[in-house]
Amino acid sequence: MFRKIVSVLLTAAMLLCMAGCTPSREAKAENLSKTHPSAHTLKLYTDRAKLDGEAVQIFDYTWYCDPGVSHNEVKDAPAEYHTGTQPQTDAAVYIDRDLYYFPELPTDGFTRVNYDGETEWAYYYTDGEHNEYIFATLPDLGNSLPVQMMHSVQEAAENQVLHITQPGEYILEGTWKGQIRVDLGDRDTAFTDENAKITIILNGVDISCSAAPGIVFYSAYECDNEWETRESSTCDADTGDAGVTVIVADGTENTVTGTNVARMLKTKYKDEISTDPVKVQKKLRKTDGAFYSYVSMNMEGGTAGTGSLTVNSGFEGIDSELHLSFNGGNISVNSQDDGINVNEDHVSVVSFNGGNVTIHAAQGAEGDGVDSNGFIVLNGGTLSIDGIRVPDSALDSEDGITYHGGTVILDGQTQNYEPGSAFRETGGMGGGFGGGEEFGRPGDPNGMMQWQQLTESFDMKAFKQKVAELDDNGTLEDVLEAFGVELPFGLLGGGRIPEMPDGQRIGGQSAPEMNFGQPPQKP
Repeated sequence: MFRKIVSVLLTAAMLLCMAGCTPSREAKAENLSKTHPSAHTLKLYTDRAKLDGEAVQIFDYTWYCDPGVSHNEVKDAPAEYHTGTQPQTDAAVYIDRDLYYFPELPTDGFTRVNYDGETEWAYYYTDGEHNEYIFATLPDLGNSLPVQMMHSVQEAAENQVLHITQPGEYILEGTWKGQIRVDLGDRDTAFTDENAKITIILNGVDISCSAAPGIVFYSAYECDNEWETRESSTCDADTGDAGVTVIVADGTENTVTGTNVARMLKTKYKDEISTDPVKVQKKLRKTDGAFYSYVSMNMEGGTAGTGSLTVNSGFEGIDSELHLSFNGGNISVNSQDDGINVNEDHVSVVSFNGGNVTIHAAQGAEGDGVDSNGFIVLNGGTLSIDGIRVPDSALDSEDGITYHGGTVILDGQTQNYEPGSAFRETGGMGGGFGGGEEFGRPGDPNGMMQWQQLTESFDMKAFKQKVAELDDNGTLEDVLEAFGVELPFGLLGGGRIPEMPDGQRIGGQSAPEMNFGQPPQKP
């Protein structure tokens, strides 16, 4: 009798516990329905999906490419072709296999060339008609061909593409093996169409694509659509009206895993009369990040800011072609190269306004924590970066970094920036070293010296290229000698040049393996 009573009580307790859990889940859903009453719910089931409870249609439309065969019906990209049935639908969401990726090519077909000022591995057409043109390039990372960036037809086939084609709000839930691609119409038209806006609410998703970005926003409204007509740009970009907004729902854990698609080219030169040994061709596509947007994008948290998003990348983490703002939520990036990148030269602005952003970058041969081809603005929230190695930087900006507020932590050390200070780059091995009045005060003098900030005119791009060329035999002294750089006395605490472990490459060392002598003492 006693055992029966205990059994009944345990069963009752379990039922009560389960009943107590149910309202919590319903409350979360109800909260989203209140804050986003018009949002569509998109449930993901690995290789199929439902939109507002209805099954999403699947097509067998598949992308292929072969630089040895001409398909001249594809303008300026004769290596591309499709098989299967092309989707002819006005559905807001559909699925196919139209995944753009970098194909597996014979390694002996690549040639090292100087392409547009950088050393690249080039693969030329072999179709007998376009042999003077480069089909695609791979980056030169430490003198070796990055074969990990190529993917077989079989691997690509494991990744389906879920297309979102209409503006609005979409709540994403569940697991997806492949890519989420947002395409709100013709890019030139959507660029200036204020109605071509989308909000993606991540409500507990695991998105994983092994051959391309996990999420890519291909076409949407660009809030800064007149940037090309300006004479100059500043760090005051306003993304409040951005065409892409990503919200990390409160109380949820979300993961997006992906990789890059290296540069693929059109059979068309940028300058037909150029006499360069290797002419620059027009770009067909290139997506460096696992989470990639062709237009300005906002990253937000929920009302309470308790949701989390982890981005895992085989190359760069979160990228935008123009502007990128972090306004809330808890975002963690694990990347082989740059953690965050915005890449329009002298235009792009990446802003940190709120939330918590944690970056573990440069897990491969190189990479910055945050890399902007334009500006970096620090307004609020917490930004934490670790693992960056010389010659790269925790924060790297072509046109300047401005600090107004927030917390910046480099390799576990909180930086002591003054509001209103401005500088160009900081970090590599944690810390920032005061760069003099022309740089403002980029960091606490007790941190490791950011020796790459020697002068404002120092060519960091050329410096990184020299490191890559030296490969495994290079030392810091070799690189500095090649550039004719003399370190000011005392800059490294006693004026010592950093010593490298024997036989180890300067671009591949973490902070504990570097001998910098004693760091400068606080005054």
